[in-house]
Amino acid sequence: MLAHARPADPQRRCVGCRQARPQTAMLRLAAAGGTVVADASRTAPGRGCYLCRDPRCAARAAKGRQISRALKGRAPEPAANEVLGWLGLPGVG
Repeated sequence: MLAHARPADPQRRCVGCRQARPQTAMLRLAAAGGTVVADASRTAPGRGCYLCRDPRCAARAAKGRQISRALKGRAPEPAANEVLGWLGLPGVG
């Protein structure tokens, strides 16, 4: 019987594309005080979710209201431009 090999880094699933990737390669978003904040240090308390550093994933997650759903409604859905700003990308118009 073969044992399942664990990845070296913890894996997290992107709320935009639903792909599992290393935690260090993703941006954590957290619900803090009723708003969504970027948690680059991954230390903010409370419910969080992860997002790839890809603008397509950010746009898909914001458009489909996936961030608010992943945070269990503890914060309203952020605008796509705000999410792109957290990723260090220019807004989309």
